[in-house]
Amino acid sequence: MQNPTKPFDLPDDNVASSSSTIRNPRMEIGSSSSRIVNSRRRISLSLRKPRNYCPARVGKTIIDPNKNHTYLLKNEIGSSSNGACHVYKALFSKYSTKNRAHTPSGHVTLKVINRIVFVNESKELQHSINVSKGHSTTINIIGIKNNFNTEEFKCVSLPYMSHGSLRYILSTRPDKKLPEEFIAIALKEVLIGLQDELHLKIDSRVHNTLNAGDIFVDINNANGEMLIKLAFEASVYDSEDINVEENSNEEEDISRSPPFLDPKKIAIWGAAPEGAIGPKSDIWLLGITALELAYGELPVTNSEELIHIIKKIRKKKRFPISLEKLLIVKKGWRFKKTEHNLFKQKVFSEKFEKMVVKCLSKNPRKRPTAKQLLKSSFFKKQRDIEKFKQFVLNTEENN
Repeated sequence: MQNPTKPFDLPDDNVASSSSTIRNPRMEIGSSSSRIVNSRRRISLSLRKPRNYCPARVGKTIIDPNKNHTYLLKNEIGSSSNGACHVYKALFSKYSTKNRAHTPSGHVTLKVINRIVFVNESKELQHSINVSKGHSTTINIIGIKNNFNTEEFKCVSLPYMSHGSLRYILSTRPDKKLPEEFIAIALKEVLIGLQDELHLKIDSRVHNTLNAGDIFVDINNANGEMLIKLAFEASVYDSEDINVEENSNEEEDISRSPPFLDPKKIAIWGAAPEGAIGPKSDIWLLGITALELAYGELPVTNSEELIHIIKKIRKKKRFPISLEKLLIVKKGWRFKKTEHNLFKQKVFSEKFEKMVVKCLSKNPRKRPTAKQLLKSSFFKKQRDIEKFKQFVLNTEENN
């Protein structure tokens, strides 16, 4: 049987050179293609495309037509735009007009989307790029290094984060939980990013989708330095979901419940009941993120279940042993004892619980700012950064 993806493949001679110069740039992805390639492209576009159609495959090179820099796709590390945008670890080679040669300059993260096939998704990505402008890469925020269009693709170059998101890291652990002391380390870096880069007095911006999947970790192999950064707008992608089957049933994909709720829906349900989203909605999402990291997941499928959990936590001002068991407990005198037992055992520190409860205040005005949270005792306490780094590295060894 003929391979259904064959019409979408590029010619076999479109192979990237591993040397510092490009031998045949006319046959590289992003350059002017031959008449045969254009003919095959017109034929392929007339056929029905799988959801994850993207002929930019591992081992190929994408050329920035404006600066002539090259990006050799090493391996796929994630996706965004519901699978329409593929995310790669790429070897970046900078082009020198003086020497007329390419020099390998380290790895980057490259988001690639076929802008001919996925028109709406490409427009959304461009909007994210526009919003992200003015936020170059800093200590705490992942900014855009470069963005460009080729004949087929829209590409966004980002700093490479070696270990992916916290959600991905925890997905490789048996209990999928992050110890409380490490939660403090990660969320402190997030708060600094919110305070210094987004929640400004002038030109204040809101993250809107803050969750564990937006917090990335990088460990430098050369000096061992660890960085924790927050992805924002165009730099956001799912680092834990890279394997999408081409022949998957779209109806099944829609009906299948995700392991975590859409953070945008969470923001609408709880952060802005008054109909306005602002910096305080990010603080609410920070509280939800803390719950996700502490328990490993949020076992909710609708707003009612989420609100039920938050109301119980607000009322008790402490956390239950299990969020899932808390949802099972129903109203009535027979279940009061069971609910009481869920909150009886102390699982987390009082400082941690107090911080999260404040973030989840129903009234946005009662929620602390990022600056105020950084002054709280939970974040002011010194933590063992080296221990957290070993936790991340051990995760890699267990894979």
